[in-house]
Amino acid sequence: MNTPNQLRALAAIALLLTLPAAAKSQTQTELEAQDPVAQALDFLSDPTIRDGAAGPGLEALDRAIMDLDLRNPRALAPAALAARLESQLSTLPADARAPLLETFAAHPELAAEIAFLLGPHDDIPAAYAVLQRLLDAHAERVAELAPLAAAICAVHDRPADRRVNENTVKLIDPVELFGYYAANERSLLFSPRDTPATALVHLADAAGSLDEYEWARKRYARDRNIGNRYHEITYDTRALKQEGVEKRVTAAGDYTLQNIRQLGGVCADQAYFALSVGKACGVPACYVVGKGGEVSHAWVGFLERDGRAAHWNFSAGRFGQYEDIQGSLTDPQTGEKIPDATLGISALSTAIPRDRRLQSIALVDAANRVSYRAFLRGAEPDQDLAARQFAMLEAALRLDPGNTTAWAFARDIAATPASTLEQKEFWTRAVDQLAAQTHPDFAFLFLDPIFQAEPDPAIRLNLWDWAADRFKKRPDLAARARLAQVNIMIEQGRKPDAITAARAVFDEFGTDTAEGFHALAIAEQLYTDAGQPRAALDMYEQAFRKLRPPGRMQAGFARQTTWYQVGSRYADLLDLHADANKAATIRKRLEN
Repeated sequence: MNTPNQLRALAAIALLLTLPAAAKSQTQTELEAQDPVAQALDFLSDPTIRDGAAGPGLEALDRAIMDLDLRNPRALAPAALAARLESQLSTLPADARAPLLETFAAHPELAAEIAFLLGPHDDIPAAYAVLQRLLDAHAERVAELAPLAAAICAVHDRPADRRVNENTVKLIDPVELFGYYAANERSLLFSPRDTPATALVHLADAAGSLDEYEWARKRYARDRNIGNRYHEITYDTRALKQEGVEKRVTAAGDYTLQNIRQLGGVCADQAYFALSVGKACGVPACYVVGKGGEVSHAWVGFLERDGRAAHWNFSAGRFGQYEDIQGSLTDPQTGEKIPDATLGISALSTAIPRDRRLQSIALVDAANRVSYRAFLRGAEPDQDLAARQFAMLEAALRLDPGNTTAWAFARDIAATPASTLEQKEFWTRAVDQLAAQTHPDFAFLFLDPIFQAEPDPAIRLNLWDWAADRFKKRPDLAARARLAQVNIMIEQGRKPDAITAARAVFDEFGTDTAEGFHALAIAEQLYTDAGQPRAALDMYEQAFRKLRPPGRMQAGFARQTTWYQVGSRYADLLDLHADANKAATIRKRLEN
């Protein structure tokens, strides 16, 4: 069990998360009795506790939900933290749990940072094992830089090497990486004390070596514009245009920042160099990819100061058609692909005080908990449950509009029959007002499942018509909205209209987006079903004439283009129509 001294220290968590300054006059004994985190950690100090054991933290969360005042949800945060700590720490062996309980008793802010960051995608025992390594090596500095420590634990529970095309770079050891940032704390642009851990995970996935980072930090400390670093790298045009030519930096056999700067590379290397320099200077940064009508392209995203807040800048290296194409990146915590706009929304959290961010997370936990309790009762989701969850999620987003988990939860509920038309309209307006202009990818992905869930195809058709107009400045999103309408027409049995609409998608968007070729494939299948294979051939002939071949590039790059894909399918259909000579001519053109 915890000692009296530990319990007294644990009472600070309640003060940290819930109590105004005037409440500090309460006696220590009263605070200890009220503190669910102290009770939870005391419960966890029992060595017989095993994974899945329900303790006082979960009971406190249920009580807090029953008494929840959405206008003032302060009391919910410590209960949610207690429940999380019970759930997470009960998965650890007792001998691994005991030293962490002592640490959390002395440093409640560290307990809150890591427990509220870790989620279902994380390997919880491995993450806490990383934390113990950090504590063994860096002691008190870990608690001082709690958001950074939490981010490193969340990323290094399942460390994954970074792939940069044909090159592989290992992540920097978590203990060494923490030591690097701790030693250089004063020179970092973003504080490892105050920046949200959700942003700092984009520091925690640093790859390469500390020698490279020291070189980059000393060289670029005075210029934090990461976009400059992308354009600093000379493009290795030989590797793009000449078949069988290896990039100079790869041929050198030592893939380092210094060699990339000296020898150049392609867009992947430019992005990797820029994001690595950013991380070396304490700027969260990421590797973003996207595909338009031509080849895939890589650019860099980085967190940029914006007064007291910050925003993600995705403009460096995102030129030409890629300015209006959705980018994606790998979430360093979960390993999942996410749109760059989702990361962009999360930057709103940088302007939010820590206690509000934690309360926002606690409200999402509460919304999850009421759903789970309904499931245990055997109750089906209904409008009353949806209304209660929506109220919690709305309160969570008022506290922290950058809480992407809350947005995703609201989207998922709005896409179910349990939500009312009025609720769907409310959330449609909310995301439209927040993100349609500044973060259109995020808004589109939020609305997509809600629109798809509409049972009436006529209403669904109109919703997608609205979306095509709303996102008309983004050709890829407008094309996806029009393709959704094509599928609805097929569902309605209006196949001639669907063919016309699919061909219109290619005519309007085919040269700029990857959706163009997909539209032709849909129309081809409809022609085939209707017994009109010649019409499909004519369609591809007209489409191929419309497209311009890309500039000279390696075959591997050229085959990614819409021009190549359309031409290749056109040649295949020529073969099927016994026109082998013309098919051979088209293929020769494609390969040259």
